[in-house]
Amino acid sequence: LRCQYCMPEENYVWLPRENLLTFEEIAFLTNLFSNRGIDRVRITGGEPLLRNNVAELIKMLRQNSRIHDIAMTTNGVLLSEQAQALFDAGLHRVTVSLDTLKPERFKALTRRDTLDKVLEGIASVGRVGFKGLKLDT
Repeated sequence: LRCQYCMPEENYVWLPRENLLTFEEIAFLTNLFSNRGIDRVRITGGEPLLRNNVAELIKMLRQNSRIHDIAMTTNGVLLSEQAQALFDAGLHRVTVSLDTLKPERFKALTRRDTLDKVLEGIASVGRVGFKGLKLDT
């Protein structure tokens, strides 16, 4: 998505891939923070589901016994494709950002016609076994 309040449609400068934290670096930082008493992790973005194999990151974070809650905030577009893998990896909670249920308004805000995919992603959360879903509106 290219939501008007998050990202310009054109001329956006992406960080080079080598500047992004690797999953190993994220797990290392999580370990440092958990040694200081942090016991929750929220994976956000941009859009975290754009990262290849983000379920592997969840598995890595679950190996830290001091982390008791792992949550993810997503726009929901890719959620139906990845919900089962995320659940199986041990993700505890999902939050989906959803500004409207009106297709025309959604398309105007996000500059994409993907409301149906987001709604399918929301439905998939319950279908695969997550106990709850939070919607940010």
